[in-house]
Amino acid sequence: MSKPERQTALFLKPNRLRQRWSPVEAFYITKQARGVDFAREALDADVARKAFPAWPREAQECLAVLGDEALTQLVQQLTRTHAKQKAGTSLTAYIDRSFVRQVHQLFFQLLEQEVDFSWYHQTINPKTGNHLTISCKVMRQAPELRFKVDKTEAGLELIPLVKVETEFEFLSEFQREYFFLFRENSYWLLSMTDYQTLQWLAANDPAVYADDPAGFSEHVLKRLEPDYTIEMGAVLNKDIVEVEPTHAIYLSEISGSFLMLTPRWNYDGFWVEGEFKLTEEFNRNGQVYVVKRNRAAEQAFHDKLQSLHPNFAKQLNGVFNLPFAEAKKKHWFLKVYHRLLEENVELLGMELLRTFRYSPFPPETQCDIIKTIGSSLHIQFSLRFGGETIPLAELQKLLLAGVKSVLLKDHSIGVLTEEWLSRYSAIIKHGKIKGAELIVPQWILLGLKKEENSDSHESESTGDAATEGSYALRRAIAREWWEKWLHWQSAETALIPVPSIVKAVLRPYQQKGFEWISLLSEIDAGACLADDMGLGKTLQTICFLAHRQEAAGTDLRLSLIVCPATLMHNWRMELEKFAPTLRSYVYHGSSRDMEEFRSSGARVLITSYGTLRSDIETLQVVNWDAVVLDESHTIKNPSAQITRAVYQLKATARVALSGTPVMNNTFDLYAQLQFLVPGLFGQPEFFRKEYAHPIDRERNEEKVQALKQLTAPFVLRRTKQQVATDLPPKTESVMWCEMSPDQKTIYEETKSQIRDSIFLNIQQEGIGKSKLSILAGMQKLRQICAAPALLKDSGLVQADSVKIEVLMQELQHTLRSNKVLVFSQFKGMLHLIGKACQQAGLAYFHFDGETPPAKRAELVEQFQAPDNEVNIFLISLKAGNTGLTLTAADYVFLVDPWWNTAVQQQAVDRAYRIGQTKNVFAYQMICKDTIEEKIIELQERKRALSQTLVPDDESFIKQLTEDDLQYLFS
Repeated sequence: MSKPERQTALFLKPNRLRQRWSPVEAFYITKQARGVDFAREALDADVARKAFPAWPREAQECLAVLGDEALTQLVQQLTRTHAKQKAGTSLTAYIDRSFVRQVHQLFFQLLEQEVDFSWYHQTINPKTGNHLTISCKVMRQAPELRFKVDKTEAGLELIPLVKVETEFEFLSEFQREYFFLFRENSYWLLSMTDYQTLQWLAANDPAVYADDPAGFSEHVLKRLEPDYTIEMGAVLNKDIVEVEPTHAIYLSEISGSFLMLTPRWNYDGFWVEGEFKLTEEFNRNGQVYVVKRNRAAEQAFHDKLQSLHPNFAKQLNGVFNLPFAEAKKKHWFLKVYHRLLEENVELLGMELLRTFRYSPFPPETQCDIIKTIGSSLHIQFSLRFGGETIPLAELQKLLLAGVKSVLLKDHSIGVLTEEWLSRYSAIIKHGKIKGAELIVPQWILLGLKKEENSDSHESESTGDAATEGSYALRRAIAREWWEKWLHWQSAETALIPVPSIVKAVLRPYQQKGFEWISLLSEIDAGACLADDMGLGKTLQTICFLAHRQEAAGTDLRLSLIVCPATLMHNWRMELEKFAPTLRSYVYHGSSRDMEEFRSSGARVLITSYGTLRSDIETLQVVNWDAVVLDESHTIKNPSAQITRAVYQLKATARVALSGTPVMNNTFDLYAQLQFLVPGLFGQPEFFRKEYAHPIDRERNEEKVQALKQLTAPFVLRRTKQQVATDLPPKTESVMWCEMSPDQKTIYEETKSQIRDSIFLNIQQEGIGKSKLSILAGMQKLRQICAAPALLKDSGLVQADSVKIEVLMQELQHTLRSNKVLVFSQFKGMLHLIGKACQQAGLAYFHFDGETPPAKRAELVEQFQAPDNEVNIFLISLKAGNTGLTLTAADYVFLVDPWWNTAVQQQAVDRAYRIGQTKNVFAYQMICKDTIEEKIIELQERKRALSQTLVPDDESFIKQLTEDDLQYLFS
């Protein structure tokens, strides 16, 4: 009988990691006459020596520490460590993470051992379905992970790809157990980074952002981009960049012996170099940019560089170098340096050069105010290093290119220190150069960095930027104003009294806002009030207009308010409410008449952006005392017709109102600031290059802070959280809506038909028996106010809904980061709003009377969850007016208010109840000059007679008189 033949191997079973056991066991294959027997044994030191006696001791020890016994001790050690560290994560999460990391490291150490052995594993026999034990391979080379973004019917999709051999394949074609990737009989080990990334994706499903490209970019791509290649293809919209390049040279040193000049080209903020390609593609925070390179321009610049020195003619690899001695001979580099600056070539890398030594002289600066013309300061500015003065134009070019050093005539480098840059960089970049003069708007001085002891000197030329800045403010702006400005910043007491004609008591933050606008207007600077929705931007502005009028005495001062057409009536109503003597005139529609406005005695003209654009020739000839732009982000595009029209207006004071002055990107600010403080931010190209591109594309924090510092005096934003102590717990307001001509026509025609029918019924049968027709008629008119499409009449469907337009404006822009409840009595209205949300890319929850109770509870729980990112909840009024807690919301919209205010109040109180920690703002959306407005007025009349509210529709009808009906349908 033959002796059994025994072979020893390792058995791989990755799913043992789920129980925190070793994925590896000793494996014995015994061949006998009757067949083959398999046996497995947990690893420890004795088993490692017995199973692999020929292995070196180090390899046996490596195998032993990967056994069950050693890993059990590891778990015990991690438990003790967690207790000592008092780690913020749970014990289970801490052990799992640390355990997998340790096993991953040990497994790689095992693979690195110089020993021969075989691997086995267990798989499923595809023919029988039984377990099958066969040999397998474990590859030493880690696979490469990358991602692809695709667009499907469901939206954006993130597809992981992996390369295990020569080509990338879909990760879904492999199976994965922890960091083991396997297919058929082969295993690969993911790197720990790749494993953790895939775990993160499993826990944070990218599909949540399938319909939200911005969220997909921010929450998914931003997390992956630093570590992985991401194929975008044509999925996201590609911005084509096709501009003339700005030429630049990057200076560097090679081997401590050569000066290298590398040509680069700047295409609107995107840098390219090297071998020419027709296009270059860049991914900036999920947005893809395709730069079209200009071969002729790049070649011409290359040829120009090649002609600068005889040695360059032989250098054909696209870059140029010279020995240091050659670069200094006859001041070659110095001459070339100045020549290139004169030709607007940017020089990069100066501060990294070492052979061209640093100048021992610190920068000496002289900054003298020569004169003030209007709002512009004329400054004599000079910078010296030792005996050498740097030309002002050259200095500005260097700073705009981001260079922080200057090449001097003795070949040394003058360094512009961070302290010097913080003091002078902004005024030089933003100034206009005229010979030796630097001309800057006086307003820039408000945004310069404050320095200590800035009021300690009176000298006109001190060489100290802070002192000079303080002096310039005293020189260009009255000292009294500066004292008031400091008082406003630090004191709690009122600085400017509320005008006597204003019928309102301002909250402390509103008083501050009114004073701020007024103070800036005293130095001819505009103000952008960017408070959260509901904090009273309109009231603060009315106080400012009243203050201007009160200061004028008997002089006639005219003010212009420009706003979206849907807000014109709001302004008229607010002016009538808070400043009734400050009469207003709505200049809009076919009957608009400037002569009528002039003869009416009104002091405030209210118009829409569309009317302003059409009638700019009429409106630009008026010398307005103040121009107010409501929803000022409307002029975010400086080249748009409406923006150009706004710039033509003559105004002493300028105010912009917007809860979202930056809607899409930083450049949105430019046009608004150009209206408020003309010239402060130069031409659009300057603002884009200096601020917008670095901030939006590169997330450059230095530029963010620089822009914030300069704009802070002119943009005032307070959130609800910041002023919570000044707010009542619940603020209820009416949001007036002005119907379009088409919607208004439908309303008036329908009202006329209903009125004739109702009063004929009343005449024949009396009010009591006509209640159903009365309610039906009211319902029909209310539906038209909400959306004509609710009537399902083919002749009405085409008319737009002003309420959906106004609501979407708020949801898309002003309230994008707030939780909002939207109530409507009409299910069809909720569906129309939902459709508009889908078109705008806004996620929402929705339920009405047909939604099962269990589903309602599930939606409420999701909406209330702290990590929920769905901010909009559409709810039918009767289905959602009781029994719900929705305290995550802080804004409530009642789209179609009705007589029964108790039901409406119960709906509002879904958000305003125990557990609410935020201030709640509730808005009734009312169409002007409709039955909705009349119902509100009738409510007030009835409430004056009785403190009890009408509980239902039937009681409501019983209380109506024929006079009431005449009023409602008038």
